Amino acid sequence: MHRIRRSLVTLVTTLAIGGTCLLSTGCDVLGLAWTGISSINPCGTILTCDPQAYEFYNSGIDGPGVRPDIDPFCTYAPFCDATQDPIFGGLAP
Repeated sequence: MHRIRRSLVTLVTTLAIGGTCLLSTGCDVLGLAWTGISSINPCGTILTCDPQAYEFYNSGIDGPGVRPDIDPFCTYAPFCDATQDPIFGGLAP
């Protein structure tokens, strides 16, 4: 009987802590899982493509302009050479 009671107390405590974590704003399990999955760069490991080009396509840069939060080195991100822009430089043909 003591063993069943200890297991039940452990289960209730675990569920209470997990429920508290899910109800608070700092523990978003689905958001955390989606961020982890979407931040994986499949180029070079799964697909045969350029990882730098994949990062540029997903960066949100949609035209010329300074976006220092994404690329602080170049105004025309793919058109700068690799010495001027170490992040996305040299992608344009």
